[in-house]
Amino acid sequence: MLVSMPLTASDLFDQGADALLHNRAREAATIFERVVEQEPVNVRAHLYLALSYEQLGRYEQAIATLERAERLPGADRSLVRFNMGNNFIHLGQAERAHDSYTAALGLNPKAADAYLNRANIAVRLEMYDEAIEDYTTVLTLAPNHRQRPEIERMIVLLSDHIEQARIEAEQEARRLAEEQRLREEAEARRRALLNDVLDSIRTATEETEGLSAGREDLDTYEEEFDIAD
Repeated sequence: MLVSMPLTASDLFDQGADALLHNRAREAATIFERVVEQEPVNVRAHLYLALSYEQLGRYEQAIATLERAERLPGADRSLVRFNMGNNFIHLGQAERAHDSYTAALGLNPKAADAYLNRANIAVRLEMYDEAIEDYTTVLTLAPNHRQRPEIERMIVLLSDHIEQARIEAEQEARRLAEEQRLREEAEARRRALLNDVLDSIRTATEETEGLSAGREDLDTYEEEFDIAD
């Protein structure tokens, strides 16, 4: 009678890697969960488990697994942060993905893929100047990058967009300045008209005062005339 020996963590790891390689993510996740249980400090097992979760659309579990992996001895924290960024993208959390890629680059400034992914996020966040800078860095670090034509086209499109936005902003500034000038001129004309009317009212008042003075003289004259009579 043959007695099957329990699989070692190494054997399980190989099985999980094979399942992941052949797009059997659910099977891979189950296997790597066992590996992690047997070897809690196995960094690679955590990374592969997170990748299995990601392929299954279980992004929050993937992030939680990566957070544990980051605290393990010998972990490539730049790679961990990069993978976190990918999962934040799946969750639609662009700002957190951007922060994760930035952290990855802080740990490994030569990670071209982290620059590429951060550039893509920067476009979504309308941070176009940063996106151009990151795309340019990708081409500097990886001159033969497989997506070089697309990256170069994106740089051109973003540059054109920025220039067009600058032109439109200048035009809008000129339009607002012209509107302000016209308002000030209209206000000046209104004030001038008010002053003209005010001067006319003052003149009429002075003329009325003159007539009043003349009436007093006339009354005095009539009184004198009555006495003499």
